[in-house]
Amino acid sequence: MKRRLLAGASLAAAAGTAVTATIAVNAEAAWTSAWNVSASGWFAADSPQVSVDRQGDALLAWTAGDLSTTYSYQRVQTRVKFANGTTGAIRTLSPDGAAVSWPETGSDDTGDSAVVWQQDSQVVGRRVAASGSLVGPLQKLSTSAPATTPVVAVTPGGTAMAAWTEIRDGSWYAVARRLKLDGTIGAAITLGSGSAEKPAIGVDRNGQFVVAWARASDVVAKRITSTSVSSAKVLTSPIASYGGFGMVRVGVDRDGDAVISYHSGGGSVAQVWASRWSRTGTLSAPLRISSATDNVGFHHALATDLDGDSMIVWTRYSSGKLELLGRRLSAGGTRGSVTTLGPGDRPDLALDDDGDGMVVFHTVLPKSTPPYSYTKSSARLISRSGTFGTTKTLTSDGRVPQVDARPSSLFTVIWQQETFPYTIRSVTGP
Repeated sequence: MKRRLLAGASLAAAAGTAVTATIAVNAEAAWTSAWNVSASGWFAADSPQVSVDRQGDALLAWTAGDLSTTYSYQRVQTRVKFANGTTGAIRTLSPDGAAVSWPETGSDDTGDSAVVWQQDSQVVGRRVAASGSLVGPLQKLSTSAPATTPVVAVTPGGTAMAAWTEIRDGSWYAVARRLKLDGTIGAAITLGSGSAEKPAIGVDRNGQFVVAWARASDVVAKRITSTSVSSAKVLTSPIASYGGFGMVRVGVDRDGDAVISYHSGGGSVAQVWASRWSRTGTLSAPLRISSATDNVGFHHALATDLDGDSMIVWTRYSSGKLELLGRRLSAGGTRGSVTTLGPGDRPDLALDDDGDGMVVFHTVLPKSTPPYSYTKSSARLISRSGTFGTTKTLTSDGRVPQVDARPSSLFTVIWQQETFPYTIRSVTGP
């Protein structure tokens, strides 16, 4: 999940990519040393995930296979990095022999977490206690197959909501389901017709969820409380999109005001848009985030702080290469100036309670010897006014970084080492 409202969840993943971060110069010394999250003798896969509670304890999740076994089946695994610097044991959440992929995590205020993933064409989930121990059995959440692309968010008090898309009688539907603190599940909630695109989910401080997803020709959203599910709100009706919509993201402030960003294929180039849906039900006209002339790339990221101010970072093609751009979107709907951030791809964002944040990303760079490129991961700090700091390289051997934040300006980043055995690594700072 880009998962909870106060910090854009972040992960760093995948072999062969370096992670770069932007940090204020005087904060450089505050970074911890990068450490190996996954076990020695195992190989890991794209993409790991991280969620951070309000004490700064981080749950790290990934998929990995044991190289000593014949088939090296992938398992979903988790590990806690506590705010005091100690680490918990590695826990395996999925059964041997299952086909697993794409874990997503969310944590409540005190570190009780939920992990959901795709397994054997179904969506499943499991609860993890703040100590790192497993709570309850593995639960099948989906009602039909194939089911795919789950996301999850967790209320301050611990109730998790997963959302995904599944095929029923030949058509796609968006579905949601609670995964409770004790590991039991609620009834499946059919949200409506959908598509193969990944949905997005967020939650406010009162425990109200916002789920948004793409259908064949628009993007819609619903609010889910403990007692009700709202009617669907169409977010995109003024926008023509001949190529359809996708890459939906959600940010929610403390009271439930939501920002939903998405890609549109309307016209000759893809564009990034954002819709603001207030807790009272008022929907503002879609705001164009990228330039109408930009050829937007596949990935973008959104994060929203408790006051409703957001940051959005996206990619565009420039002279045949991908570069990053970012801008602030205020709680009142004012778009800040666009900042060009240089080469990069696969951005992820996190904001703390007050809007101080971090963007992480990877950059593929050429080299003169085989395989003739390497990937580095980097980070840049973001001020609450929307100013980007300088770039800090986190690793020259890492890809698809992800990030999450504690309530005040401390970030945990996770990524996949690019070179074999693709170890999952993490760092905290600044």
